Amino acid sequence: FRSGLADDFRPLSPYLKFGVQILAAGWLFLNGCRVTHLPLLFGDREIGNLTALALTIFWVLLITNAFNLLDGLDGLAAGSALFSSLVVFVVSLVTGNRLAEFVTIALAGAIVGFLRYNFNPATIFLGDCGSLVIGFVLSAVSLASSEKASTAVAVAIPVVSFGLPILDTFMAVLRRFLNGKPLFGADEEHIHHKLLQRGLSHRQAVVVLYAVSAC
Repeated sequence: FRSGLADDFRPLSPYLKFGVQILAAGWLFLNGCRVTHLPLLFGDREIGNLTALALTIFWVLLITNAFNLLDGLDGLAAGSALFSSLVVFVVSLVTGNRLAEFVTIALAGAIVGFLRYNFNPATIFLGDCGSLVIGFVLSAVSLASSEKASTAVAVAIPVVSFGLPILDTFMAVLRRFLNGKPLFGADEEHIHHKLLQRGLSHRQAVVVLYAVSAC
C-alpha cells in the first residue's frame, strides 16, 4: 500500500517496488500462505521449502503486477478484479475457508462501490496504490483458498480467476523481450489498446474484456 501510494506521488524505481513486494510475499510465506504443490512437475508430492518460497514470491509478483498492467482503461482493472474476487469467493465457499470468504466478498463489495465512479468517464482512479493492493490481496487469498482444495481445483484457480491479467502480462513481457525494449517500460500494445485500435470505443473495449473475464 505504502509503496503504491508513494509511487502515485513520485515514481519509484521498479526494483524498489519489486523489493517491497518480495518482502510482502516472504511475510505471507512465513505465515503459512504459500504454494505447497506443483502437480505438473511434482505430482501430488509436497514441494520443498525453498522451491515453495520461490514459487510463492513469483505468484505474488505476477498477480500483483498483472492488475497494475491491466489498469489502462477506466474500470478495466477493477472490473476484472471483481470477477476474480467472485471466483475465489466461490472456491472458498466450496473448500470452507471462512477467512478467504470474508476477504473476497468484502473486496468484491468495495470494488462494486468503486466501479460506480471508476467506469468511463471516470472521476476516481485506482492508481498504483489501488491496483497493487487489489493484486496483492487476490494473490494472497487465492493461495489461502487453494490450500484446502483438491489438487485439480488448486491448479484451476489461477487459470480460471486470473486468466485475463496473466495473459496480458505474459504477452507484454514476451513482446518487450522480443523487441529489445525495457521489460518495465510502458507501451500501448496491451490487449485493451489493440481493441481500441480496431475501432472499439473505450466503453466497448472494457465491456468486451469484462465478458472475457466473466467467461
